[in-house]
Amino acid sequence: MGALWLLYARAVLRNPWALSPALLLPLLSLAFAGRGEAVVVVSLYASLSLLLPPLVLALSTPLLAAREDWAFWAGMPRLPGGLYLAGVLGVGVGLSLPLWAGVALGAALLGLSGQAAGLLGLAGLGLLWLWVGLAGWVGAGLEPARALGLGLLLWGLLVVAYDPLLLLLAVALRQYPLEGLLLPALLLNPIELIRVELLRALEAPVLVGPTGYLLKEWLGHTGGGLTLGVGLVALGLALLGAAWRFAWRDR
Repeated sequence: MGALWLLYARAVLRNPWALSPALLLPLLSLAFAGRGEAVVVVSLYASLSLLLPPLVLALSTPLLAAREDWAFWAGMPRLPGGLYLAGVLGVGVGLSLPLWAGVALGAALLGLSGQAAGLLGLAGLGLLWLWVGLAGWVGAGLEPARALGLGLLLWGLLVVAYDPLLLLLAVALRQYPLEGLLLPALLLNPIELIRVELLRALEAPVLVGPTGYLLKEWLGHTGGGLTLGVGLVALGLALLGAAWRFAWRDR
């Protein structure tokens, strides 16, 4: 399995588009030059949440959902789900390297402190791996084109439409006790929780959006333990679900 994850890490890095975070992040950083560290970090994370998921999906689903390749690997004397999981992890490792390079270059260009650069790197890495897990899940049971389409639909729901829909629901039903419904909905989106945690960690005096407001109202504040726990659970479920789906896939 060790050789398999390395094979997929190399495969994803052979695609020139996989290196784009190493070039894009420094260019985006220049757009926020002269602003406070909190503004820079949160703005770069917001940019990554919009741009990174489609890139991850476009690069990973052709590799992970290729029927011919996995029909061959599944014939090896190991559990098919475990082999597929090794491939997913390899893709994640391969995509992590350019992201970290881009964060380091962007932080150096702007002269960010070690804390700000570290928070941005960890937030970006968490975002990347969440989408690698989702890409592995959708690619485990679908053809590449359908897997990419489902992944983009999830991106639209979790990133683009999530906050507006949550706010609309809270305002439209404000006369009803919705804590039992809205609080689980907040905790189901670790991508938004990471953004709120960045603002809290940097003590940024800016608006945190509907998610941050509702978490502060109901939980007092959102701490790193909550965000880390939700993120790890979400990633673990995605990876285990991917292995299970592939194990039962018609190959």
